[in-house]
Amino acid sequence: MGFNVKTKSNTKLISFILVLAVFITSLLCVEKVQAAPAVRGKILYIYDIDKDGNTSISINLIYSGLLRGSSWITVPSYLNWSYVVSGAVLDNVVVKSIFRYGFKDPFWENFTFSFASTSKFINLTISYSVPLYTFIFEPNGLFYSSHIEYASDLEGRAEIILPPNSTVVPEDVSIIVGSAIKKPSGLLITRFPGSRVLISCSTESNSRIMVYFTLKGMALNEEEYRLGVFTFRAPARYVEYAKRILDLYNKSLPIFLDVFGVNIKNVTVTFFLPSRSELLSGLGGYVPFTGGQPGIIHLNIFYMRTISGSIELIALHELTHHMVWYAGIGPSRLWVHEGMAEYFSMEVGWVLGYWEAVSTHRSDIERVLTTIGDKYGFVQSWSMGSIPSNVIAYYAASYKIFKTLGDRYGGFEYYKRFFRTVKNMSSMKDDSSIITALGQAAGNVTDVLRMFEGWGFTGISAVENIAMAMEKAKKTVEDLNMLLQPFKLIAQILMSMALEAYSKGYYSRALLYANSAVTIAANAPILCIVTYGFIAFLIVRLAHKRRVKPKPTKPELLFCPYCGGRLPRGAVYCPYCGLRIQYQD
Repeated sequence: MGFNVKTKSNTKLISFILVLAVFITSLLCVEKVQAAPAVRGKILYIYDIDKDGNTSISINLIYSGLLRGSSWITVPSYLNWSYVVSGAVLDNVVVKSIFRYGFKDPFWENFTFSFASTSKFINLTISYSVPLYTFIFEPNGLFYSSHIEYASDLEGRAEIILPPNSTVVPEDVSIIVGSAIKKPSGLLITRFPGSRVLISCSTESNSRIMVYFTLKGMALNEEEYRLGVFTFRAPARYVEYAKRILDLYNKSLPIFLDVFGVNIKNVTVTFFLPSRSELLSGLGGYVPFTGGQPGIIHLNIFYMRTISGSIELIALHELTHHMVWYAGIGPSRLWVHEGMAEYFSMEVGWVLGYWEAVSTHRSDIERVLTTIGDKYGFVQSWSMGSIPSNVIAYYAASYKIFKTLGDRYGGFEYYKRFFRTVKNMSSMKDDSSIITALGQAAGNVTDVLRMFEGWGFTGISAVENIAMAMEKAKKTVEDLNMLLQPFKLIAQILMSMALEAYSKGYYSRALLYANSAVTIAANAPILCIVTYGFIAFLIVRLAHKRRVKPKPTKPELLFCPYCGGRLPRGAVYCPYCGLRIQYQD
């Protein structure tokens, strides 16, 4: 019996020790697992730029300490790339499309893979080259990196090797993450023999590196390329880009000339290197209006890197500004210029086959339009030299006006009628004249006016109606009695201002002055009665004040005339000598 008890006791003790040992071991294992750092890989982007901006790109991805693993990285879909791997074998390699905000990314794909390595080490290198990827307009250069995006367990860094004779300052190196622009961490700038500069910095997934640099002792040397009436000025390295735009312009010119009915003798075009604000704001191009006519068409060369057809739509947009001006509409009516530039760039672009770019741009505009409703009258205040904070809404609203009219009244044929009407009008300087011409081209001025009033336009009327209103206002002012001065004179001055504005083509302004003159003339009798009555009241009141003498006040004695003691205010007897105080009336 005792033996059995002892055996059972020993068994319980051994079991307890084993359980305790397993528990302690498990705790130690958990602590060891928790303490061990997670294996992180490293990824290095290297950009090697030559003197013309041709850029060789290599991406080195390294993992160490893993027998097996998986990862991913974005790679270009628009050109060929290759990879080599050492220290491991890849399997489950997949290259798939990336969708952002419900749309397929046109430039980048996801390269996903698994790997196995007996040496616990993998080095994967992806390589590709892009001609003229970095833009150089001596002495200035702009590097804007490829899309940098990779798995979350990778620690990223980038190295940019600038062309010979380059200089750069830390303030001109930025990392763009989403919509944020900031200085990259771990930034190092090193100059190497051969006048080359290495920029090294940390990266973040879903980012780009932007660098502005200068080329010491280099000057811009532009060549001229001519095709038809178009001349393109550009550095020789961009000759193929220039010829691409010249070819576009010559293909589109017959369409423009047919619709606008103008005679174009020479148009000069050039590229420009965008500043940081111009690049990030999305400025695609511009046409300065100097000396009373449109200047050189400037195209943002960065858009050569965007989706197919983007630079072409921008070029057509800027060419439309020339056409609108030569057709007789100045840039003071900016909603007309920009609305037509948007409309014709897309309509002509569609005819020429740039369907993807047109569809993308239309979708972008429609998204903006959903945020502003159907009231577009705010574009009337749009003027040169002022950039509204929500300028994209002004472009979208202006485009919608001309898109709606074009769809309703016949597209190119409708606008051909419109520009013929413009030629027959004396002036196209304000909204009333432009809307009248749009109505005449549509065959119904009243309906078009109502359409614009529905969009929220104000101060507009048909030019014919304004002319009749002017005649009526003039007669009303002339028939006003001469005795109703100075209001007849004021009405005459306003009427002369109205006639002057009308003669210069400012019809809406003329109508405003004429209506003001009529209002004063119609109310002149009442205004005279009120004015003359008020003057009479002032005269009578002034005369009354002069005729009535003010009542004299009694002098106030401060001291007793008998004893010299100080008197209380209003005292009848002196409190010191008792004598009665005699006040003089």
